[in-house]
Amino acid sequence: MIIPALHERQHQRGYLTRSDLVEIAQECNVPLYRVNEVVSFFPHFRTSPPPKVVVDVCRDMACHLRGSVPMVEQLSAWAKNQFGDHVEVRGVSCLGRCDRAPAAMINEKLYACVNGRRIEDAVLAGINDRKTPSDSDWDTAKPNQGKWDIDPYGGEGKYDIVRRYVTKGGTPDEVIAALEKAGLLGMGGAGGRAYLKWSDVREAKASNNQKYVVCNADESEPGTFKDRDILLAAPHTVIEGMILAGLVVGANQGWIYVRHEYPEQIERCRAEIKRAEELGALGTGIFNSKSSMKLEVFPSPGGYICGEQTALIEAMENKRAEPRNRPPELMTNGLHDQPTLLSNVETFAWVPAILKDSGDWFASQGERTGPMTRDLGESIKGKRLFSISGDVKRPGVYEVATGITLGELIDTHCQGMLDGQAIAAVALSGPSGGLLPAKIPIEHLNRRGLENCIDSSVTHIDIRDLPLDIQVSRVLGYMLGAGIVVYGDKCDLLAEAVANSRFYRNESCGKCVPCRLGSKKITDMGERLLAADVDANELTTMYPVIMELSAVMQATSICGLGQVASNPLQSFLKYFPHLAEDACRKR
Repeated sequence: MIIPALHERQHQRGYLTRSDLVEIAQECNVPLYRVNEVVSFFPHFRTSPPPKVVVDVCRDMACHLRGSVPMVEQLSAWAKNQFGDHVEVRGVSCLGRCDRAPAAMINEKLYACVNGRRIEDAVLAGINDRKTPSDSDWDTAKPNQGKWDIDPYGGEGKYDIVRRYVTKGGTPDEVIAALEKAGLLGMGGAGGRAYLKWSDVREAKASNNQKYVVCNADESEPGTFKDRDILLAAPHTVIEGMILAGLVVGANQGWIYVRHEYPEQIERCRAEIKRAEELGALGTGIFNSKSSMKLEVFPSPGGYICGEQTALIEAMENKRAEPRNRPPELMTNGLHDQPTLLSNVETFAWVPAILKDSGDWFASQGERTGPMTRDLGESIKGKRLFSISGDVKRPGVYEVATGITLGELIDTHCQGMLDGQAIAAVALSGPSGGLLPAKIPIEHLNRRGLENCIDSSVTHIDIRDLPLDIQVSRVLGYMLGAGIVVYGDKCDLLAEAVANSRFYRNESCGKCVPCRLGSKKITDMGERLLAADVDANELTTMYPVIMELSAVMQATSICGLGQVASNPLQSFLKYFPHLAEDACRKR
């Protein structure tokens, strides 16, 4: 594969030479232009020597809320004045450490909860080839993670479920039935039923009798970092889930596709794969049976678009990570045009806990305490993990019963709001779902979904009362992802909405013209409003124009990025018109 070869060469000297590219082309038996097109697509790859110190500071959501953008501007000016071209300071998209904002990578080492002084010290240390007293803030497993129900082994995997399957005559039908009973959904955002996807891949015909299993650990959605903690604390659950998936669907090769900004997780996964092989749970003849399965780690070259499943497959096939037109779907025509089961880290990680008792325990989980979860008639099952950050006292990753309310997550698990602030807005799906206000007008939710559980006299829903369940969110018409960012009443919501719009503009792969141009146009409008360059008359036309652009982007964009890129600014103008009017008055 081209990308692993590029990673290996660049790691040796910090950049890629023409000789490197020629050698890789020869090794992979592809024309040189194929290597060049991959290198030119991913900004992680360099073809010239890097500066002595490279500082990447996250500029999205929680980090933006903590002042990372002005920090970058000040540090960039300082570094240019002090060291010229020997130091590069730049803002980058989410680094996946939203619970320790602002986060930075300095010469590819993580620094969390940074400020300008700490980064200056690290730069000076790098220039002088010495370490700082606090050299970096590598990810570490937290004590509560050993108590997660997602890990039936409590810390170290024994692969008992795989052993039982291959030695006690387990069948694919039994596994798929357990997943159906449990109600396991895809935890990567789409929320499809896991048993249906497994069934589709199992039934698909492979032209060369080869199928694949791929775990999408390219966690790049701002505000989302649950997969980071699972891979660090319980990689054995993911690996066992993938082995079982391979046995069920008929695959004997799999990959964990991990973003390169997660070096500790890459190392943990590789170490756990080796341990599983030594135990006999992986490789040829699993636990002395006739079954075989091989797993490898595939470090991503970066880019939000790689989180889109077809773009991820394109990257693994030595191509630019541009989303595919669908159909066909990956279940029938995935990696190398063969049936491929591609799921999220958490989806695979729940499989051992579910199969421990054929799905009974998982199916019994779920909360129906609030009126909406109690009366909507939806089947609420299981547990799941949420990443929560922003203006809460204790941001982090929490395993909770499906259906608990946002208020319970904030008050019980996060210990309330930071500095006693009131909630100004919440992003329930990273930037994808836009910003919801503390009190949501009933007319902006699906009234037909509320008629059986909310009194007709109620005009607003307190966002704290919203159940954290994807099925309920679909009924009511709001988006719910794994990354929740809470904004307190001291923040500038317009600035946050514009920052979220910039994220989509910056991360668009450019393949779809409406997405490429529309995301830029929407961001331009937001930046003009933020700069008080919009009068009251123009403001009245801004929301309709964004809605028109949004409709075109949703209809014509191949992947989800273009379909949600308008949501940050659109939701701001929809729910916070008074703040938009205030921005016009500053003109």
